[in-house]
Amino acid sequence: MKKLVFMLSLVTGIAFAFAADETGDNTSQASDSKVGSHRSGGGLFVEPMLIYSKNESSIKTSQLPFVTSDTSGTMNDASIGARLGMHVADVVIIAADGRYGKSRFQDSLYSKADASDYNYGLTLGLQTPLVGIQLFGTYIVGGGFDPGPGAQNIDMKFTDARGYRVGAGIHILAVSLNLEYQDLTYNNSTVESFGNVAINQATSVDASQRGYALSLGFPIEF
Repeated sequence: MKKLVFMLSLVTGIAFAFAADETGDNTSQASDSKVGSHRSGGGLFVEPMLIYSKNESSIKTSQLPFVTSDTSGTMNDASIGARLGMHVADVVIIAADGRYGKSRFQDSLYSKADASDYNYGLTLGLQTPLVGIQLFGTYIVGGGFDPGPGAQNIDMKFTDARGYRVGAGIHILAVSLNLEYQDLTYNNSTVESFGNVAINQATSVDASQRGYALSLGFPIEF
């Protein structure tokens, strides 16, 4: 989470510097108000989001000795999130993207469990001239996935997320609707407990998630 705070602060600082530099140039220009089709010409924005995602998941149990296959599963996730950043000349969008959610996790080995997950990354977007249509790409630089105890009371936690999201959205009036494909890998894991015994042992078992996220955003400009 410290990385997320740092990224948000960094993006905000850059955006404020850019906005201050542009103020003198823009005070004499009339605002081009293509109402309902896109963001304004430039400046800071924050976009709270409500997100639903559906993912195919896998735990890389083949990385363990004497195990030849990985597990397979599904995740249905409801999340909240936000983008914080700047948009430049009504074309380029640069932002930090952070998300936190609760999910229902079902896995062929782990069984069923409730889980929490979070991730954060850097987003680069493009505002097209086509009626508010936007394109996004996000590089995910951190995150975690923590399902509750599964079969045999195995309790694992996965961290150090890396991956990406790509997608498109449409910005109409005060809302945006976005659809993204995401691909995440968790590079570190910990067995927190087995049965009723606390272990807290790091392992070499990774996990991955791939699927789609549908989000409803509420952009606020400054």
